[in-house]
Parts: sequence; C-alpha cells; structure tokens
Amino acid sequence: MRKGNSVYLILLLLTSVIIGTILGRAFSEYLPVLNYGESIGFGPATLDLSIFTVTFGFNASLTVAGIIGIIIAIIVYKKL
Repeated sequence: MRKGNSVYLILLLLTSVIIGTILGRAFSEYLPVLNYGESIGFGPATLDLSIFTVTFGFNASLTVAGIIGIIIAIIVYKKL
C-alpha cells in the first residue's frame, strides 16, 4: 500500500467520524441512540520546567453515529 493511500484513509476516517458526530447531535431528538457512546482519555498533566510549561491531555469520545461513519468510510475506501 502506498503512503498516499494511508493518508487518504486516515483523512476519510477522521472526516466520517466528525460528520457522523454532527449528524448524531442533529438527529438526537429523533434517534437518541446515535449519541450513545464512551469517552476515553486522561486529564491534563502539566510539566513545569521553569523555562517553559507544557500541558499534555487526551480525550476521545466515540458514539454510535461515529461508528456508523467509520463503517461507511471503510466501505467507500474499499470501493475506490
């Protein structure tokens, strides 16, 4: 697999998760199951070195709408 294909797949997956999350929130009144999901990550941790301060943190939330978006993105990627 070429490098360009991997970058294209990653961009397609990220875009589909974002669109899926937006659609899940837009239709949450009619289909509340689309917003069901879990959140993983860790809170901010600060490293103070006197000269500069660095703060690290990570949080990811994956919902049913995001998973549907990932599945659609994989199908589209395989068809291309």
